Amino acid sequence: MDSKIIHAACMRAAVTVIATGVAIIEQERNRIYIPREQRINSIAQREFYSDSILNRGDRHCVEQICMKPVILYRLCNVLTSRDLLRSTQNMSIRDQEIVFLQIGGQNQRFRFSSRIYYRSVETIYRYFRIILKAVHKLHKHLIKDSDDTVPTEIMNNRRFYPYFKV
Repeated sequence: MDSKIIHAACMRAAVTVIATGVAIIEQERNRIYIPREQRINSIAQREFYSDSILNRGDRHCVEQICMKPVILYRLCNVLTSRDLLRSTQNMSIRDQEIVFLQIGGQNQRFRFSSRIYYRSVETIYRYFRIILKAVHKLHKHLIKDSDDTVPTEIMNNRRFYPYFKV
């Protein structure tokens, strides 16, 4: 008699497990799924944005970063040749320069740049500071100190000389 009770209990447990499984499967089948938002390929988007600034013509580039693409590439070459700036795993020199010029030249906010480049505000701020320090070090090579002499054209002209008195 004990074996009949054990057999009946096992059968009830098996039926319960099967019924629960069927109920779960039926519930999942009737569930309304919300479609996932497509993932953004942030690397491709960053490249596309930088290329759209540089490749849409000189006028568009000057409107966006206040500099022609040729000049931007020259600046990048000067900064790398003097070992003031390096590409990192996260951002290329070109992107660093574009972010710097947009923030400095267009008075663009760090938060806006972070949304465009899919980076944190802290990352954008860090790269801005890196470029700012590199450009500051570059001033020694590009800016010549004045002689403290006033050219004769200005000194002899009453229109200009009062503004250039030493």
